[in-house]
Amino acid sequence: MVRSQRPASRARALFMVWSVLACGAGSAACAALFGFERLSEEGFEGGAPGEASVEGGDAPPFEAGPSCTALGVPDRPAAVDAGTDAPESIHMAIRMIDFGIDKAAAAAGFNLDRTCSPTVETNSCATNIDQVTFDKYGKDKDDKGLDNSGYGLIAYLAYLGAAFAPTSVNERLSLGEFGAVIRLANWNGTSQDDDVFVEIFPAIGVWKPRDGGVPEAGGVPSFTSGDEWRRDRRFQKVGLEASTIKSASAWVTGGRLVASFQSVTMPITVPDDMKPLDIILQEVFFTGMLVPDGTSSKIVQGVLGGRWRTADMLGQVRTIFIKDTTGLKNVHLCDPNLPINIYGAVKKEACDGRDLRSASREDGKGLPCDAFSAGIKLDTYAVNMAGPFADLPVIPARCQQDGSVPAGDDCAPATE
Repeated sequence: MVRSQRPASRARALFMVWSVLACGAGSAACAALFGFERLSEEGFEGGAPGEASVEGGDAPPFEAGPSCTALGVPDRPAAVDAGTDAPESIHMAIRMIDFGIDKAAAAAGFNLDRTCSPTVETNSCATNIDQVTFDKYGKDKDDKGLDNSGYGLIAYLAYLGAAFAPTSVNERLSLGEFGAVIRLANWNGTSQDDDVFVEIFPAIGVWKPRDGGVPEAGGVPSFTSGDEWRRDRRFQKVGLEASTIKSASAWVTGGRLVASFQSVTMPITVPDDMKPLDIILQEVFFTGMLVPDGTSSKIVQGVLGGRWRTADMLGQVRTIFIKDTTGLKNVHLCDPNLPINIYGAVKKEACDGRDLRSASREDGKGLPCDAFSAGIKLDTYAVNMAGPFADLPVIPARCQQDGSVPAGDDCAPATE
């Protein structure tokens, strides 16, 4: 089939991923909380927060350059002869997520601020933390400026409880508790294509095999092409078989897919809670090798990175539910009368980890840091279809009593 002419401009989007939650209190309360208790957020009335909808907007440009000014992804190739299309669309589901907690492996990510920051003074945003704390979180992870302060935050968190250790996260993925489906379209099927289209569908589980009947929740993925993931309806473009998360710019070069988005939300389950934790990243970049998988293709050696605003992260933390830990029962971290200020400890650790502005246009202008960098590794496998959409259970609103940690809570400006 001959490829049809593509419009000069159109919306794009990309995929998913995870990032960071940190607990600064080295207490049994934190350990039990993050290892075995519930981590939640307010119920959603009126739609999902932070939907990533890009209509060909102002995604940050990809620019190559010398060490410390390059983002760290391959450049877009020159215009490529259309050739013949691959299948109309290719679907891939996530099979592995690695948050870089393994200290023996290199941290994942990109040089998001296009700046080398070995010291506090060279950072691309203003902060008042000392060099020791900066070394722990914000210092670049290599000599090319790789940003991933979340690497240190998650590594710290893993000491406090099992819920965010790589084995636990991937165990929940392997059980089908959460995931994502990536749709790649308009690809010519070769190793060079200057213009492709990517959608990401966050998933909240897997459907049980139907055998022609009505789909049921509670399936376990086989990690074969027949899996049908339960796509999160919060991210369905109204009335369409499409995602609100779509690439702002995407291409294939040397067999590697490269894509960017303005925002990506990734729902992650936490033990013993029906409400997923939404990870909301800004100015997200993704790259990975496209390789054959049966009659289709998949992405391997994937790396995804972006900026997580402290306000978005704390918006999740404030509603953490404590079921029964060291005398705290059936309360939320936003509650005003807790005898242990776990929320305050988490907030301090997260605020110390800030190493970026939440918008790249503000990098290098001496403005206070208000976000931290995050990067993950991931692999996928080919699936035959994206799967039907599904609804989350209704979750009652939380943090409504007087004196609760308010919605919109954030760190103090990093230069105070």
